[in-house]
Amino acid sequence: MLELKFDKKKCADCKAVSCLVKCQYIDLNKTEAKKEWQKVINGEDSFVLDACTTCYACEEYCPFGNHPFYLIVERQEEKNVLAAPRALIKQWVNMCAPSGKFMLGDVKEKTASLCFMPRLGSLAQGKLFEDVATSWILGAEFFCNAVYLHFSRMSVIKERLPKVIENISKQGTKELICLHDECYATYNSLAPAYGIDVPFKTIHYMEHLYQKLKENKSGI
Repeated sequence: MLELKFDKKKCADCKAVSCLVKCQYIDLNKTEAKKEWQKVINGEDSFVLDACTTCYACEEYCPFGNHPFYLIVERQEEKNVLAAPRALIKQWVNMCAPSGKFMLGDVKEKTASLCFMPRLGSLAQGKLFEDVATSWILGAEFFCNAVYLHFSRMSVIKERLPKVIENISKQGTKELICLHDECYATYNSLAPAYGIDVPFKTIHYMEHLYQKLKENKSGI
């Protein structure tokens, strides 16, 4: 089973407790934050698990890259603290399960990921996307699964993500343009946090646009 790369000592040495002190949805001073965060670390009950809106911000606040948000999601699932109605969680888990109904364009080494949302294809059109206009992947088999962070279901991610990455790699993909923000975050933060190797380079949609605009500067 995949385990989160979390170091208790980093939290023990932390004076700022930025993960909770900077949170916009709870109001804690450093002393209170330290106490509540230690409860989370220890697997004890803490109001933080109920108050968390799964906004992801604490993952950005932590100066040590110690993955506080992913730990919160794990603890929510362990304690059955639901971040959404149970029926909705079940619907999403079932709806996005791999079923062999994926779609492929003329996939090349540089590929655009539409994740599980066909509408994203409209973002990859025109001159700036000529090199990947027909090179794309779509379907549950290529779905990043990051949405389950918002449903207290890290177990689903840990079960499905390694296979998703394998499926993408099997297409011969060397560079993946992520049209979906959470896809980029998955391959650059979530996967490494669990020691999952990502054998292809990922490029954020906005980064691709920036590079193409620089290449075509004379035509602007």
